[in-house]
Amino acid sequence: MATIYIPSLMGLLSDAERQKGENLTREEVEALRDSVICVTIPDRIACALDPSQNFSDIDPDNCWEEWSRFRHHSDVARP
Repeated sequence: MATIYIPSLMGLLSDAERQKGENLTREEVEALRDSVICVTIPDRIACALDPSQNFSDIDPDNCWEEWSRFRHHSDVARP
């Protein structure tokens, strides 16, 4: 089974960090993950979702690690 966040967990974390004006803590990232709407669907359906609809997201079980990597790469890419 695959967990799909609506909207994406990546988008929710990005918005929360932008509103806060500084990096989210691990506790904030995990609290947000645990408090937002998600659905669980069979893997075969998740694999068939249209990638252009931006259904790819970070793994909720490893959200802090993946969010930290994403944020680090985003910071490095900024001028």
